[in-house]
Amino acid sequence: MAGSMKKGYYIHFEGRTSIGVAKKIDMQMEEFRKYYEMREIEVETLHRSLLQRVIGLSPTCSISRDYDSALGQLEEPAFLYIRRTVADRAYVNFLRRVKQKFPKCKIIIEIFTYPYDKDDFGKWNAWPFYIKERIYRGRQKKYVDRFVTYTKDEEIFGVPAIQTINGINVDSVRMVRGEYREDQLTMIGVAYMQRHHGYERVIEGLHEYYSGQERKFRVYLMLVGDGPEKPKYQELTEKYGLGDYITFYPTMSGDELDEMYDKSDIALASFGVYKSGFSGKLSALKTRECLAKGMLQITGCEIDVLDDDYKYVKNFENGPQTVDISKVVDFYRSILATGWNKRDIAGIIRKYAVDHVGVSSAMRPIINFIED
Repeated sequence: MAGSMKKGYYIHFEGRTSIGVAKKIDMQMEEFRKYYEMREIEVETLHRSLLQRVIGLSPTCSISRDYDSALGQLEEPAFLYIRRTVADRAYVNFLRRVKQKFPKCKIIIEIFTYPYDKDDFGKWNAWPFYIKERIYRGRQKKYVDRFVTYTKDEEIFGVPAIQTINGINVDSVRMVRGEYREDQLTMIGVAYMQRHHGYERVIEGLHEYYSGQERKFRVYLMLVGDGPEKPKYQELTEKYGLGDYITFYPTMSGDELDEMYDKSDIALASFGVYKSGFSGKLSALKTRECLAKGMLQITGCEIDVLDDDYKYVKNFENGPQTVDISKVVDFYRSILATGWNKRDIAGIIRKYAVDHVGVSSAMRPIINFIED
């Protein structure tokens, strides 16, 4: 197979602490291994005293990471595929050292969200890292051959960009089971809950839906996962007295998570990407997983891989507006009106996933660049 003897390295910065990121690393590694001898390197954060951490907040000081160990593991690499992290002095210096030692090595950095300033550095305690990023990210262009982006940007920070989509191994995802119900629906949000998920829009919508009148058609919400925004969602639920309709669960995976999807009818995509200034189309991995499972979806931002005539998603505005739950109910009832059962609908959606979001198609532009 072409290029099978080339050595490639997948480098990330403790990415496996997130289940979603770990899944993506595994899928990408599996695809790379069809063509190259691959090795995964995790750049670990070194232990620091409190004084060292305080000093490290200085703009010209760096996050303490074991770049020496990472560099020492490289053996004549044809390419490095790196998941983006904060650009600071040590990070840029690592890229420089790689190029000095292996001039022919192609350095490819995946920017999984772009633009990312508001999302990554929106909180006050992130400002020291934002200052580092602003100082050093422009210096990457001396050493980086390509950025990988899920947007339409042809160039980022002065570096040409490879445009792709978030792809998944559809065969590894179990299709949803169960039946749709005529008198109620259950929405599910599965995430490490952050600002861009924006689930407060849905909670506000449920508050309005149930306020002031008796609803015969019941709408429920299951939120699965942890994260910094979870307490906010729990406080809103308590404030509005929605405990009978909204249930929170810890992080789940495997069969346990599959069973949660089986109990639900509609999956939530992101509703808060407007907070980071994003106005394009959503390419989140979770949207692909839901397609592969055969789930109906609602979203606060259009999904990039869906055709204009795709019937199994309901889009809401990419802004702070409350999600109108009555419109979610109308969308659900329009699916029921087709006369097809949950298995039929899931099969149609899954076939769409096979045709549009397979990981091989997503990785092809990256493989092509490495081979060129």
